[in-house]
Amino acid sequence: MKKLIVMFLAGLALCIPAAAQNFSDNVSLESSEGDIVAIKASASHAKKKEAETLAIKSAFNAIFHSGVEGLKNGQPMIVGDSKSYDYRFFNENRYIQYMTQEPKKLNSDKIKGNSLTTVVVYINLKSLKAELQRNKLTISPAWADAKAVSATASLNPTIVVAPYTTAETGYSFESMRSILEKDPIQRYAVDRVAEEFQKHGFKTRDLVSQLQNAKTSAFLREGTQTDDESMVVSQLPGDIIVYVDCFINSLGDGKSAATLNIHALEKQTNGRLATKAFGSSGFYTNEHMPLVNNAVESITADFFSQLHDSFDEMVRKGREVSMELSLAESVDWDFDCDAPASGEFFKDALEEWLRENSFQSVYNLNSSDKYIVISVNVPLWDMEKNRSFTLTNFSSNFRKFLKSQLGDEYKPKITTMGQKIDVKIE
Repeated sequence: MKKLIVMFLAGLALCIPAAAQNFSDNVSLESSEGDIVAIKASASHAKKKEAETLAIKSAFNAIFHSGVEGLKNGQPMIVGDSKSYDYRFFNENRYIQYMTQEPKKLNSDKIKGNSLTTVVVYINLKSLKAELQRNKLTISPAWADAKAVSATASLNPTIVVAPYTTAETGYSFESMRSILEKDPIQRYAVDRVAEEFQKHGFKTRDLVSQLQNAKTSAFLREGTQTDDESMVVSQLPGDIIVYVDCFINSLGDGKSAATLNIHALEKQTNGRLATKAFGSSGFYTNEHMPLVNNAVESITADFFSQLHDSFDEMVRKGREVSMELSLAESVDWDFDCDAPASGEFFKDALEEWLRENSFQSVYNLNSSDKYIVISVNVPLWDMEKNRSFTLTNFSSNFRKFLKSQLGDEYKPKITTMGQKIDVKIE
C-alpha cells in the first residue's frame, strides 16, 4: 500500500513544471490529531492532474509562509527568506515524504476551461519541522519548542535606523527630523543602511516616514519627551535601534571618502549589540552620495551576523532587568509581613511570582524589611500569545500581582526606564 501511495504521489509531482507554480491561498484546516494534520486545499489549472498537484503543494506552502487558521494562531512555520530551500522542496518533490497517506480528492470542477480541484492532504508536522531545522531555516517562535533553551532564538528582530544624535544636536525626535531634513547626506545614509538591513533578512520600520508625517505632532515637541535620550529611545519603533553617523573626509589632492559609524542598541535595555565603522574608497569627486553608497556596500556580512548573534543570545537568555522595591515613609507595613489583601507572607508570594514570570525562572532576590532588589531575566517573546513581550508588559503583570497582594490600601508607583524598573509603594 505504501509503495502505491509513493507511486501515486510521484506521478503527481511530475505534472507541473517549476515556472508554472502559482500557489493557491485557498487553504484551511480540516482536522488535527497529534502531529498529523489534514489540510484542505483548492487550486486551479488547465489540466486536472496538475490542479491536484498544485493544491497539494499549496497546502505545504501555506504552512510554510502564510499560515493556516487553527494552526499556531495562524502563524507561518518559517521566518525570513527561504527561496532557495522552497525551490528544492517543491521541485525535488521533497514534500512527498511528509505526507502520511494518499491525498483525498473531494471534487474537481471545470471553471472557464480550468479544473478547480480540492483535496485533503495529510501532513506530519513534527517531521516537517525537523526537516526545516536540519536545513537551518528559521522557525517561527509560534512553532518553536517552548521548553527548549533556544525556543525563541528564531525571533526576527525589527530594526529602525535613525540618525546619530548628541547632546549638542539634542536627542529629541525633532532633532532627528531636523538632521534628516537639513542634511541630504545623512538622510541618504539612513535610507541606504535600512535598505541593506532588509537585504540581510531584517524587518525594518521606516523612521523617516514617521518623522515626516508627524511634523505637526505635539508629541514630538513635548518638553518632557525631548530632554532625555533614554526617553526618546523608548518611544522609537522596533526591537533594535541602529544609529548612523555619516561624514565626508577630504583625502587631499581632490580625493574624498565617506565614513559610516554604525551603533546598534537593543531598544528595551539600551544595551549595545554591535558597533563598527565602514569607509568608502577614495574618489576624485565632488558628488558625496556615490561615496556614501560605496561605504554602505562595504558593510560586511559579519556585522549583520554579529547583530543576529547578539540579539539571539538575548532571546535565549532573556533581558536581564534590575528591579528595586521600596516603601514610602508614610507606609506602616513592610515586606516581612503578610500581604494585607491575600494574607500570604509577601516575600514568599513574590518569589513564587518571579519563578512563574521570569524567563526560565532565572532571577536573584536580596532584601530587607524595607527594601528589595531583584535581578530578573525577562523574555522577549510571549509564547502563549505569540507576540513580542516588552518591559511594559512585564511591569503591567507585576502591577497586577501587587494589586492582588496589597489591595486598595497601598498604591504601587512603577517607573520603567531602560533596563531598570523602580517600584515605590505608597
